[in-house]
Amino acid sequence: MKFYKRMKRGVKAAMSAIREPDDIQTMLLSKIDLFISSEQRKLALTGERYYKVDNEILENKKYKYDPKTGNKVEDISQANNRYAHAQYKNMVDEKVSYTLSKEYTLSCVDETYLKKVQKLLGNNFPYKMLKLGYEASNKGCGWLHPYIDEKGAFKVMTVPFERFIPVWTDNDHEELKAGIYFYDEVYTKNGKDRVRTHIEYWTSEGVTCYIREDKEIFVDYSNNFDEAGNAVSHFLGKDGWCSWGSVPFIPFKNNFIEMPDIKFVKSLIDGYDKSRSEAANYIDDVRNLIYIIKGYGNLSEDEIREKIRSRVLKLDADPDEGEGASTLSPTMDLTAVIAHCEQLKRDIIEAGQGVMKDLDKYGNSPSGVALSFMYSLLDLKASAMCTQFTFGFKKLMYFVNAFLDETKAPEINIQFNVNMKVNESENLDNCQKAKNLGLSDDTWLNKCTWVDDVQKELNSMKENQPYKDKVPIGGVTDE
Repeated sequence: MKFYKRMKRGVKAAMSAIREPDDIQTMLLSKIDLFISSEQRKLALTGERYYKVDNEILENKKYKYDPKTGNKVEDISQANNRYAHAQYKNMVDEKVSYTLSKEYTLSCVDETYLKKVQKLLGNNFPYKMLKLGYEASNKGCGWLHPYIDEKGAFKVMTVPFERFIPVWTDNDHEELKAGIYFYDEVYTKNGKDRVRTHIEYWTSEGVTCYIREDKEIFVDYSNNFDEAGNAVSHFLGKDGWCSWGSVPFIPFKNNFIEMPDIKFVKSLIDGYDKSRSEAANYIDDVRNLIYIIKGYGNLSEDEIREKIRSRVLKLDADPDEGEGASTLSPTMDLTAVIAHCEQLKRDIIEAGQGVMKDLDKYGNSPSGVALSFMYSLLDLKASAMCTQFTFGFKKLMYFVNAFLDETKAPEINIQFNVNMKVNESENLDNCQKAKNLGLSDDTWLNKCTWVDDVQKELNSMKENQPYKDKVPIGGVTDE
């Protein structure tokens, strides 16, 4: 596919969108309004908030009724601890680190082509994949946008989920028909700050820009044409504006239902935060006891408070009421609260498919089988994301091959190397046994935890082999 053909289609699409914008503008307004109010976007923003430990408990307030006005007002006299815990952040970090912290492995039958692709993606691409892992985990899907910069270099950038609306061609969400990217801009008009929304409508043949201000939308001619008056498309090639021939946005999904991890644990985390906060409130309330004083004689309230603070209280006897001091305090079964919190913690780990760190069951140095049980839920969750990321990488290769002008490129396979903790002594023993059984060096080195790069290790083994004399048994001949 030559750039010239893509350029013609891109210019044609852009001109068509500008000439007949009414239907497109109505569709854009409808889709943006629906997306902003959708539960999926709200859930994505919730996942991002909880990853930053901005939990719902932080908004909790206690109220009382004002006897003078009869209105409900905030009660600042009661203890109101709001403990936001970071279980969700820890689980996301655990999953992304387990799946993407170790560099992936690319394999291809054509080594020359493989090196070209690796050079094109660059050394920062593993970081992009790591960022996509966080986007997908917190928001359900991470979007990658390939583009060509001003110097003609191939680049990729992550696009926030909450700013991009996909228009799918199928119910399985495998192919994009179009994409809508929008963002807000603050500007000053007549001395007042105002907000307008920039909208970019991407198709397989080009991009058309619009501006939404208040409830009106109009074509952004300044961004649809360059300085020479040419219609803008996906990127600027040597012969003019070109299109990729496909919508340049690639989904990297968290799972096949495109749901963030917060979906499965939010109610449990909120319950845990509430239980721990209420227990802390009880402890604070005990410190602020209500004292009932009997037989205080002629002492004033200030004098009684001073005696209570000094922990010495001597009172005159009252023949009717007797003498003494007692307290009114709330009651709470702390044992039941602790048990409830511990169960909630286990429920969060199980529902969120985390690692069950039960050292009382597995010991301080668990075996390989025990570690497999501990990581079984996390491995299931990570495998689902790896499958979706593999599909995303294959879609990325379309744009890579288009840039390299490779019409018959061989397939490149990507393998994600999970970062599971292992019993190193047991692993080394098993690798030695595999080597003694005659398994190839490539096979057992792939299973050795001490080896990061198998090919590099194989080369080192060849260099470190002792010199072997290859003189024939019959002796040296003139030949």
